[in-house]
Amino acid sequence: MSQTRDVSIGLAFGLAAAFAWGAQAVVARSGTVAGYTPLDLAALRYIAAGLVLAPFAWRARQALAAIGLKRLVVVAIAGGAGNALLFSWGLVHAPASHGGTIAPITAAIMGAVLGIPLLREWPTRGRVVAIGVIVAGVALIGWDGIGGAHPGAWRGDLILLCAGTSWAAFTLLLRRWRVPALAGNAAVCCLSALMLVPVWLALGMGSVPGQPIGMTLLQMVAQGLIASALATTLYARAGELLGATRTACLTALVPVMAVMLSVIVLAEPLGWAKLAGVTLAVGGMLVAVVFTGRRTG
Repeated sequence: MSQTRDVSIGLAFGLAAAFAWGAQAVVARSGTVAGYTPLDLAALRYIAAGLVLAPFAWRARQALAAIGLKRLVVVAIAGGAGNALLFSWGLVHAPASHGGTIAPITAAIMGAVLGIPLLREWPTRGRVVAIGVIVAGVALIGWDGIGGAHPGAWRGDLILLCAGTSWAAFTLLLRRWRVPALAGNAAVCCLSALMLVPVWLALGMGSVPGQPIGMTLLQMVAQGLIASALATTLYARAGELLGATRTACLTALVPVMAVMLSVIVLAEPLGWAKLAGVTLAVGGMLVAVVFTGRRTG
């Protein structure tokens, strides 16, 4: 009974994290459409997340000190401040459905590619085939930004590819340097706030003073508290309850959640290319996680 309960709780936590990350692109896109700059969105995100997670960073200060400030700054740029700026910048030009699909799917692809030099992990033949299917899915989603429902969005798609690559590097560096999940996330959010907020304040807080307070609070809560602080913690706990493989399968739902929410909330069109691309990419991600593996070289 206890094991069944753990699995149920783990699934609930994992699904909640996937929903939060899928919704993040929708909230960020609504912000860029409303006139917030990428720096505005990144600063608001890490002000909220940094304040909430600062006690966890302080509690783990000895473990974080052992990792070293230079390494923590690198992971904060790759998975925090730098990644948030790229993601928000991409959503200035591309729809939310692209942000919630291209970035996480690219992270899965580049995780396998960058894992070769960083972790000495070589993908098996089956995983290479699965990655090929995922690449085909990304290409179809990208076509939506060239000749589909969102012509011109290809500019944002290219930036989102960079955001996905940045996140893949962040994930691999956490493993290589053995950064603990919760403490590492707390450090990333606090350091990102220290990097972004002084610049943002010096620039007069961008467009925030002229925006409705309700929209600003929405960006802080949805991106900072829910997506950055809560969802990452829920995902880490799901990993403990379900195991790495089943938890990784749940991340394949992020693109699905993003597309569904972009259609429901923002009324973005769902063309055949985007639908086919998401189907291929999610299927490839599931195959890569469940049926294939990596070999260490």
